Amino acid sequence: MTTPPSSQFGQSLTGTWAVWALVMGIVALKVFAARATGSVGALTALTDSIMDLLALGLVAGAGRTMQTLASDARIRRLKGSMVMAAGAFMALVCLARIIQPVPLSGGFWGPGAALAIIGLTLGLAWLRGRAAAARPSGVRGEVRDQSIAELAAAGVLALGLVAGVLLGAPALDAAAGLILAIWMVWGGWALIRTADDTTHAGAPTLVPGTPPVRRGPWG
Repeated sequence: MTTPPSSQFGQSLTGTWAVWALVMGIVALKVFAARATGSVGALTALTDSIMDLLALGLVAGAGRTMQTLASDARIRRLKGSMVMAAGAFMALVCLARIIQPVPLSGGFWGPGAALAIIGLTLGLAWLRGRAAAARPSGVRGEVRDQSIAELAAAGVLALGLVAGVLLGAPALDAAAGLILAIWMVWGGWALIRTADDTTHAGAPTLVPGTPPVRRGPWG
């Protein structure tokens, strides 16, 4: 599993408007891609981002109250449960679309939005890398692994949209969504499994004001 950046690195990104502009831009593009094409892969990716934003709200709320290991563990379990439930639901939706494909629409708008998502994700990776440049090599490696995982997810979304819209194979778009849904379930389970990890050696770092770390079956 990909190890997340440390809390110190996360704090260095707190209040960075450029980072949050990119994050919200990625979410907006996922909304556009899902609406323009009817892509279940884009909808799954959007659901993943919404779960991240909800978790960010929980972390920010916890930051304004007493921070204890018990409250941190509760947040991990809550986020993990939400992500697993959302991932399982989207997996069923994607399986239904694989069995009974629904043609996608939107022309080049959907794939174009997916390429834009990759571009913004690259920009986000660059900002994170720049912020971590002065950190120890271990932290830089963690940031690199996180960026690779996010780019992999964006690439899966783009391939699904290209196959579904331009190649007329909506079942492949649903398959891409299924991959992302499995990633969500895997990441949610990782949060629950490591909820009581007091060292956080195997658990995603929860930092107020920063995008939650993505976890997946790769890395």
